[in-house]
Amino acid sequence: MTYGTDSVNERFRSQRIVLWGVGHTNAHVLRMWGLQRFSDTELVCVSNFPKATYSGMLPGVLAGQYPASAIEIDLVGLCQQNGAQLIVEEVTGVNLAERSLQFRERPPLPFDALSVGIGSVPTTSGVLFAPQAQVLQLKPMQTLSTRLQQTLSAVAANRPASPLRIAIVGGGAAGVEVALCLRRYVKKTFETFAEVCLVHAGEEVLPGVTTGLRQRVQRELDRSGILVHTGRRVVSVEVEYLHCDDGYTIEADVVLWAAGAVGPSILSQLGLPTEERGFLQTDSTLSVCGHPGVFAVGDSGTIQNTTMAKAGVYAVREGPVLWNNLFCHLTGTSMRRYVPQHSFMKLLNFGDGRAAGEWRGFSFEGKWVWWLKNWIDTAFMKKFRVADT
Repeated sequence: MTYGTDSVNERFRSQRIVLWGVGHTNAHVLRMWGLQRFSDTELVCVSNFPKATYSGMLPGVLAGQYPASAIEIDLVGLCQQNGAQLIVEEVTGVNLAERSLQFRERPPLPFDALSVGIGSVPTTSGVLFAPQAQVLQLKPMQTLSTRLQQTLSAVAANRPASPLRIAIVGGGAAGVEVALCLRRYVKKTFETFAEVCLVHAGEEVLPGVTTGLRQRVQRELDRSGILVHTGRRVVSVEVEYLHCDDGYTIEADVVLWAAGAVGPSILSQLGLPTEERGFLQTDSTLSVCGHPGVFAVGDSGTIQNTTMAKAGVYAVREGPVLWNNLFCHLTGTSMRRYVPQHSFMKLLNFGDGRAAGEWRGFSFEGKWVWWLKNWIDTAFMKKFRVADT
């Protein structure tokens, strides 16, 4: 489905920028387009959904701190407001020779510049899933609320007098925050209790954070009654059971999958260079190596010779660089290099009006940390609010 003007017709355009996926980085370009458009150029956004979801506030929705609408970006309205076009359709590939995006149910879309920002997906490599097992991946987040409610409703109906047993696989920031907030969601939505556990293949949850922050979070997990299994890799999921590589079995009615991050499978099918995890390989200008005019941003791209985590803060910082380099590509001028920051503030929602965080080696927690996280998140979302008409 196409929203906006009819300018996708070839005869009306001089140059075309296509944003495939409207995550943090590409959303910045869309916002800037409404302020300062390039002459004789049109902007087309392509997404599987008419809305984008801000992952940083998802745990807050589960905890009842925000309505679901608070973390949604209305792409239809935002594109119309900023003079861009939106195509809601599944992409099946890229024709590099003809420089066009391929779709399942519509004609190809030629481009002069393409920015790929379709994010990452949790890894399930080497894991066997029984067909009837209740497993939910966190992504796509646009549908998580609906999928979660439907699945838990079905399970709760079959266990009316028993607590729901929920296992979260993946002990990174996403898995930990969801674990801390999920019981409140179950209590409020289904008026029942949930037994939540966290399963992580590494020896410690929250890899990459300071010892201080990890200890603060572990105390909160203990206080909340969340059992943490570390050093155990899930190798198979059956109905009501997870089996780990050490032979240990965990009972679970529902499994939320938040383990690791790899590139969506389509990235490896584009004929573009990828690294070992399936993300597109780029240089420091965010250009895909060997393919001028094709950019990969956010989680979708990995800059050569860097060890950046797949974190939203990097995607946000890439926005101004991409905006500049799209213009430079179309005008044949020198591009700007993106230099990743060495560290960034990490804030984790406890779900009860408190949060914990770290900055430059120091850890902290309390209500004021939740206030800070809420202020940062809501300020970010205000940038993409569609003005009332």
